[in-house]
Amino acid sequence: MKQIKLIATLLTVAVLSTACSSMAEKKAAAPEAPKVVVADAAAVAATVKAALDADASLKPFDLKVTGANDKKNPSKVDVTIDGSVEIGEQMAQAGMIAQEVKGVQYVFNNIMPKN
Repeated sequence: MKQIKLIATLLTVAVLSTACSSMAEKKAAAPEAPKVVVADAAAVAATVKAALDADASLKPFDLKVTGANDKKNPSKVDVTIDGSVEIGEQMAQAGMIAQEVKGVQYVFNNIMPKN
């Protein structure tokens, strides 16, 4: 009788041990969801504004810059530049400067040249 209880206890321990290790393997094997990095749209817009103001030919125009996270890629920011400049070349220059800022996905250049 003691042998039957001993064998039953050993079998129970073996089954529980196998089940626990199997559950631990499943938990360890579950991949983590990728973390989505969301860019700070206001900070990127401020960086674009600073870059535009650093250009001597654009500073006098006090261009307005706003930013919004790209819907498909929230780690990137779409910026919009509004205002007016003297000539079309300044408008193009503003767009090129904005495009070079880290974190900018797309530039909506709404600048209107007076000429």
